[in-house]
Amino acid sequence: MDTTDAGTSTETTTVTRNQLRRLVADCMGLAADELPDDTEDLVDHGLHSVAVMQLVSQLHERGVELSFPDLVRTPTLDAWWRAVHATQPTAKATAP
Repeated sequence: MDTTDAGTSTETTTVTRNQLRRLVADCMGLAADELPDDTEDLVDHGLHSVAVMQLVSQLHERGVELSFPDLVRTPTLDAWWRAVHATQPTAKATAP
C-alpha cells in the first residue's frame, strides 16, 4: 500500500545532497558511486534529456520546484545541488 499522497502535503520535503546523487544516478541508470565528480558535466557521462525530465519529476514529488531548463543550463551535480538547496525552506528559514 502506498501511503504517500503528493497532493495532500503543504510542506516541502528536504532533499539531501546524497539523496540528490542517488536520484541522479537512478535517472542515469548508474549506481551512485559510478557518478562523476560533482563539477563534471553529466552530459559527457551519458546524461540525456529523458533522464533530466525524470529527475525533474522526482524532485517535484519531493517538493523541489525546478524545471528542465534550470537543470540543463549547468548539468553538474554541484550546480544542481546549489539549485535544490536554494529552493528548500530550511535554506531560507535558517537565517536569524
